[in-house]
Amino acid sequence: MTPKNYELKPLQWDTDYFGVKAARVNLTGIVNENNQKDIIKFCARYDFVTISNIDNIQENNQWIGNKTSAFLVDMNIQFKKTLGGKQDYQDDKTYVVSNMSRNDQIMRIAKKSFSYSRFFNDPNLPKSESNNIYLHWTEDAFNQENKFFVISEREGNIVGFILFSLDETSSVIELIAVEEKYKGKRVGKSLIHTMESFVIDQGIKNIKVGTQVNNISAVQFYLAIGFKYVGCVTMYHLWGRYRSE
Repeated sequence: MTPKNYELKPLQWDTDYFGVKAARVNLTGIVNENNQKDIIKFCARYDFVTISNIDNIQENNQWIGNKTSAFLVDMNIQFKKTLGGKQDYQDDKTYVVSNMSRNDQIMRIAKKSFSYSRFFNDPNLPKSESNNIYLHWTEDAFNQENKFFVISEREGNIVGFILFSLDETSSVIELIAVEEKYKGKRVGKSLIHTMESFVIDQGIKNIKVGTQVNNISAVQFYLAIGFKYVGCVTMYHLWGRYRSE
């Protein structure tokens, strides 16, 4: 049997946040013509669809361009770090918390961070929602058992954080942010190393993260601390009935 090579997912969070009926299509291999028709039919039921062409498969780029009105909004590059034995690393000002209560200092850092996003590249999205999406992403992670924060403090204040999640085999960095005046002062490295120690204790050996191809500082940071490039995802937005004014 030929594999489907795609996944169709309604997106409730995006629907609630943007106020339009949203969904996502993940393309994991070359999609044949019959399945292309199924995907297009699925997309027609939604106002806003994100199409992720995993591994930037040429054949998928071609039919998306030829058969839909979707447009490119991002090239997301993927990194992975495979962990060995636990490092002899300790920073008593950096620690991991789960089920964390809402924290104004973290929210303030989130509000000032995150300059790159496919949402910023889409003129159809209302700017107020686009500009604050990572702020809401952070807010929604508080008081959640399956969301973890790595917190770094300096001079009694939180100056950086990582938001990450776990599955059976990997940990995934969702967000990482450091106060501007503490960048270049090893806060980011301390956050990563503390996370590494924590996930090793959970029996997990892999950390995954993605970032935008034009976020040069993030790319350089991940490479410098031992992450390896493993692939890229071509990201498209497809709009139906709805358009912002």
